[in-house]
Amino acid sequence: MKNVDILIVGASTTGCWFAERMAREGFNVLVIEKELPENVSRSYDIFHMSKPEMEEFGLDIPEEDSPLREFAFSGSPMISPYGKYRKGGGSIITVGLHKHDYIMYMADKAKNSGAAIKYGASFCDLVYNEKGAVIGAIYEKNGKKYTVYSKIVADCSGIPSVARTRLPDYYSVENFKLTPRDIFYVVLYYVKYKDETVDPRKLDGFFMQYKSWSAPAGEGYDAILGIGGSYSYEYSEEVFNSQLLKNYNYPDYDILKVEKGLTPYHRSVYSFVDDGFIAMGDAACLTKPTCGEGCTSSLVQGEIAAKVITKLLNDGKPLTKKNLWLINKQYMVKQGKDFDSMRPLLMGIVAIDFDEAEYLFANDILFSDKILGGLDNGLELTNDIILSTVKGIVAGVLKKKIRPSTVGKILKGLMQSGEVGKLYDSYPDSPASFPEWKEKADKLWNEIGSLADTCDPEILNKLGIK
Repeated sequence: MKNVDILIVGASTTGCWFAERMAREGFNVLVIEKELPENVSRSYDIFHMSKPEMEEFGLDIPEEDSPLREFAFSGSPMISPYGKYRKGGGSIITVGLHKHDYIMYMADKAKNSGAAIKYGASFCDLVYNEKGAVIGAIYEKNGKKYTVYSKIVADCSGIPSVARTRLPDYYSVENFKLTPRDIFYVVLYYVKYKDETVDPRKLDGFFMQYKSWSAPAGEGYDAILGIGGSYSYEYSEEVFNSQLLKNYNYPDYDILKVEKGLTPYHRSVYSFVDDGFIAMGDAACLTKPTCGEGCTSSLVQGEIAAKVITKLLNDGKPLTKKNLWLINKQYMVKQGKDFDSMRPLLMGIVAIDFDEAEYLFANDILFSDKILGGLDNGLELTNDIILSTVKGIVAGVLKKKIRPSTVGKILKGLMQSGEVGKLYDSYPDSPASFPEWKEKADKLWNEIGSLADTCDPEILNKLGIK
């Protein structure tokens, strides 16, 4: 039996960052991680973070000759389905890092700040007091179970959400489990182009229609060709081979390595906190709706949580749902509204067929620098943007370049994006009004549905996915 201030479940990016942040404040922090050190975050080799976000959250940016760092690049525009048009992109520098090595570096920083990390320690269950509040957790290591009492348990365990999904139904933090419909199955092909005169950087970019991209890969490879999709890796691979490669001609290449991994693709949980508990990172579905990246986007909530919890502990106040509620409110204002209001519009965009999308790209409608340039930072759908988009789409219908059914999908996405924004603007200031707000949110998200609803039915049938 052990007593700590903060117990963190999971020692990947969010868990290590939060552990270091709170240990630096002088709190007694314990992290439990089910994997042994050599196996932590091994699904991918390279992962990307923007330089401004790393600076914002105090993440060290390795020097160019560091073994933690592989490359840096900027740009990556949106590409039309047939590759004729490229929109957006920019000058923001993105750093390519070796994921396992960088996370172990973060873990060392957390330990040097005073946090303890136990590897090979699997979460078993939460511990509650007589009032039903979380007061710690049980974990197993080397066949033996241990109980840790804490002032708060932070679930940073990623997609499995091992602590959040064990919460009782009376908690405000939702305890749903992510299904294959709620997950992006990502396949990364590390390739070498056969023609040595090819400049891979000129091919970098993102295909919204296929949910695919090309990005730098580092020494020994020319590029990473990535693809993501709902339901399964097989679905993602089928889209890549039967749609992307059919409609867009990459130069001939050899595949040298293939990596596969998962990222959540689900709206964020409505409440991150309750008595003695907080869900963070992938365990709270905190990923960018445009690309599924979760490392730095999770730290927006992490920074808010760190400040609120630090003040409460320093003031000697208990970490109750009521006292922690400010984390919910501040996150919804700072990022939650922007991220979740994008989802309905993105669903409308990916439902557009390839010929229609090519027309929209060509005429700067919807796929415009103004709109695409704001996707990563929270799209502000002004009345002028909506009006010009609607006018352009109507003109496309009159020219028989866009089907009326497509208009309905886009307009539905635009309207529902606005509805989500208004709903999140009204996020309750205290837990007392939360049940009523949650009822409205459930109704709206049931109407919106999921990005999985836009998957190609012919591919789903071919793969036997129902």
